[in-house]
Amino acid sequence: MLPVGRFFGVPIFFAPSWLLIGALLTVYYAPIVTDAVPDTSASTAYLLSAVFAVLFACCVLAHELGHTAVSLALGNPVRRVVIFLLGGVSELERDPSRPRDEFLVAAAGPLVSLLIAGAATVGYQFVDGATLPGVLLALLIWSNLVVAVFNLLPGLPLDGGRLLRAAVWAIGPSRLAATRAAAWAGRCQAVLVGVSGLVIDRSSWGLTAGLLSIALAVYLWFGATQSLKVGELMDRLPNVSLESLLRPGLLVPSDLSVAEALRRVWSGNARGLVLVDTADQPRAIVDEELIGAVPPERRAWTQLSEVARPLEPGLILRAGLAGEDLLSAVRATPAHEYLVVHEDGTPAGILAVADLAAKLQGAT
Repeated sequence: MLPVGRFFGVPIFFAPSWLLIGALLTVYYAPIVTDAVPDTSASTAYLLSAVFAVLFACCVLAHELGHTAVSLALGNPVRRVVIFLLGGVSELERDPSRPRDEFLVAAAGPLVSLLIAGAATVGYQFVDGATLPGVLLALLIWSNLVVAVFNLLPGLPLDGGRLLRAAVWAIGPSRLAATRAAAWAGRCQAVLVGVSGLVIDRSSWGLTAGLLSIALAVYLWFGATQSLKVGELMDRLPNVSLESLLRPGLLVPSDLSVAEALRRVWSGNARGLVLVDTADQPRAIVDEELIGAVPPERRAWTQLSEVARPLEPGLILRAGLAGEDLLSAVRATPAHEYLVVHEDGTPAGILAVADLAAKLQGAT
């Protein structure tokens, strides 16, 4: 990922895959420029196409920043914005909590694209369409209209799918039911796009267009499926609390061997290890994957400190966390285990991410 800046603190990235679509746009539109402006040299046509590719990327970025700006205005943080091969995405920290907010965030992107198309249309009135500026403005009008209209198709993961979800959510029984409706609509659109890629007239559009259509169909199908999975997860989230997931932990000195620590765990029916200093204060937590990877013949010679992670603030969770607050705390500092403490700072137990994931997936 190539970082290109920040928007009100939100990092913006361009994925390397965008270079492919940029190259394809340059190659595809250069002949169109030559046809529209006959006296144009090949090098100039390719240069203008390359300029259009860059401006188009900026337009896609502006589309995503529209989502970001409205989300931030509604008090919903955005993790990052990424521009990639098939478009862009604004990664929200959490989904909007009301249908109205969902509608406003989803509508902002297409609205920005329509505004850019409108501004380019105004500029087009003051230039000759058979000139390089005229061709560039015409391409910007057409491309932004395509982006707006395509994104308004009513199916997840597109903006239109989020608008559909907001509408069904507002009048339906639940957000999950709305997500299911919008996700299946998105899957149907994925099939239609994929079929169009298989039957496309290659004599006029070329094999590349067909392959891109199929790639887009795959992206839409998996995007709709992922949206459905996330919707089901978020439906279970309010019922998840730390207390229901706590593992009993064992406080041990850091110079203890892995073999002795495991013996104490098995004999004491504990399911986690926390390293303490000489004052019995927690200082590190043992990584379950790391300690499990130590070969049996080396366990007597390996100290726990070698398979533990220091307890930085993000690895200590306060008892009582639940729902989205719990998920946000885990996302902020990714790890396999966390130490959970009472209000007075005394250890309450250990949270294993595997247990949280199983709970969210409905396995427990």
